[in-house]
Amino acid sequence: MRRMSLSARLTATFVAITAACFILVGWLLYRAAEQRIYEQDETNLVLSARHIRRFVAELGSVDDLKAHQDRVTISVLGDPSNALRIVDGAGRIVVDHNAMGYRLDIQSVVPTDQRIVSSMLRTWHDDRGLPIRGVAVVGQLQDGARVTIVVARSLADREVLLRRYGRDMALRLLAGMLAAILLSYVLVRRALRPLHSMATDAATIHAQSLHTRLSAGNAPAELHALSGALNDMLDRLENGFARVWQFTVDLAHDLRTPIGNLRGTNEVALTRPRTSAEYQALLGSNIEECDRVSRTIESVLFLARADNPQFALQRVTLDVEAELERIADYFEGVASEARVAIEISGGATIDADRELFRRAVGNLLSNALRYTPPEQVIKLVAGEANGTVTVAVENPGAGIPAEHLEKLFDRFYRVDRSRSDSASSTGLGLSIVKSIMELHGGRVTVESQLRGITRFVLWFPARRTS
Repeated sequence: MRRMSLSARLTATFVAITAACFILVGWLLYRAAEQRIYEQDETNLVLSARHIRRFVAELGSVDDLKAHQDRVTISVLGDPSNALRIVDGAGRIVVDHNAMGYRLDIQSVVPTDQRIVSSMLRTWHDDRGLPIRGVAVVGQLQDGARVTIVVARSLADREVLLRRYGRDMALRLLAGMLAAILLSYVLVRRALRPLHSMATDAATIHAQSLHTRLSAGNAPAELHALSGALNDMLDRLENGFARVWQFTVDLAHDLRTPIGNLRGTNEVALTRPRTSAEYQALLGSNIEECDRVSRTIESVLFLARADNPQFALQRVTLDVEAELERIADYFEGVASEARVAIEISGGATIDADRELFRRAVGNLLSNALRYTPPEQVIKLVAGEANGTVTVAVENPGAGIPAEHLEKLFDRFYRVDRSRSDSASSTGLGLSIVKSIMELHGGRVTVESQLRGITRFVLWFPARRTS
């Protein structure tokens, strides 16, 4: 099923609200007009009944009433819908003004000592089904005789008037709704024109034009917020594409070198017969290059898994000092060969993944061993303060220029790509350290002084309590 467009939905919403308001206002106006008309008729009936009863009270007898019936009927003259009937005590009609021949009901009458009010009016229907509203009251002549006065009015003409008024109002409401539909659609389309323009611009953006940004122009503030959010998303996508592209280029470069070395040494070896010792040396060199490729691939796979939100940590409670002792023992042979000492101080307890913790500290220690001069000391320092556990790896050396510090944790980044020992590193060690810390909800920082101390610090959150 085809979905409604935003323009159609907004138009339908506006029209529904407008129609509801029109209908409510129309109904209120109709009820007000109906009430006003009927109130006026009731007031006229009550005043006529009062006037006639007072006039009857001034007459001496029924004969005087007959003689002055013109003065009595003057109260209801001028409107053929009005009717008047006066009946004496014997049930004889004394005065009768009923041009339309309505059936007048005199079953319930108002006594002479009771004031006539609108609530005493009654409504009934005659034999033709016409609605009649009126009141029957008792009047007393001066000779003591009593007569029944019935004043009434047909409501048929009022109902016809109200029906005509309701029909006219309904037609006008329908015309207003049609106009509202047309104007709402035009205005909504015009208001959404910047959104259509943004959608058109967005459709032209692809991988080769991620630098393009959306412009809201003179659009409403809400679209400016949407445009800003989309542009921020495009910034992130562009940065992500740039990082992926650079990562791919760096990965290809790092893999091309060992693969080229493997091919080159094998081609040289095949140019002429070699001795068994030469072939053994060649195979040893090939294994070293294969190890380098394996390390690079394993590091790339780890970073890919770490970027997955579903990566699960196996958190356990770790004694940081004991773990640093184990890591130092593991690197003891390499440190002895480099004539570098490893010194451990401090202690703390954290909840972390044991293997990832060892890998992060091991990567930092491996870097420190690579760049620490002989006869120097690398310090592993653990501490806890302000709810945070820190593990620092400090080593003396040439130091790192300040302009490189912010990029150290980028993938495949090296301060000096021409270093002779760059082949022993994949350029991913510090990136892995950063990913491990982010998985633990922590961070890694670095401080370095030229020809001084370089200090990497792992910041772990304090232990979680049950």
